[in-house]
Amino acid sequence: MCDFCGPNPLSVCTKQKNSDVFNVQKQYVRCLQSSGDKELLDFLGEEIVAETKQGKSDKLPSRIGEFDVKLDQAEVTLTRQHNNETVTVTLNVNHSVDSDPESEDLTESQGSEQLKARPTFNVDLQKKGRTVSFTCSYTDGGVVEQQGEQYNDSFSIDEVVMFEGEHHEKNFSVSGEILDGVLYDLLMNMLEERGVSNEFAQKLSDFCTEYEHKCYIALLEGMRGFVRD
Repeated sequence: MCDFCGPNPLSVCTKQKNSDVFNVQKQYVRCLQSSGDKELLDFLGEEIVAETKQGKSDKLPSRIGEFDVKLDQAEVTLTRQHNNETVTVTLNVNHSVDSDPESEDLTESQGSEQLKARPTFNVDLQKKGRTVSFTCSYTDGGVVEQQGEQYNDSFSIDEVVMFEGEHHEKNFSVSGEILDGVLYDLLMNMLEERGVSNEFAQKLSDFCTEYEHKCYIALLEGMRGFVRD
């Protein structure tokens, strides 16, 4: 009996043959998914549950200090107005997590709590089409050494560049390491007056740590859906 054509004692119809081939292929694919893929699905399920329990909050704040926060996948943009200037902080949380130097004495069982996101971030001060741009990075243990002097700052200025319109590689930039010590201090004060202070940097690190963690969970969920489909 053919499922497609009814009684056919002389031969099996083409549709029936194709259906049989399809069923064999379907069983073969199911077999492939039942080995390594099943183990991966089981692990992803357990990992998602464990990582979700470690999350500190369900909802991220929409502001950090005086800055409004905008998220676009791994990119984070913070903006605020300061007098007639637009202050913009941009960063990417990819590859931003490392161990917290202030928590190195935690036991191995608490190791997950040592992970902190400390991404390099750019601060753009824009006014009348001109921009002063700072590239900043977090410091190890809050100590910055600049021109032989040590400073207790959460972050340091790595590079300064000024340009009109759009930034180009041809724009001259200077390394923070070779800046005059007095000028370096004044530039750090300039950033602090615009809201980019040590306190802001700590809050930004906490925010990025939580956001990077949520991005990681989303990645795990995406992988689980990919393997399961």
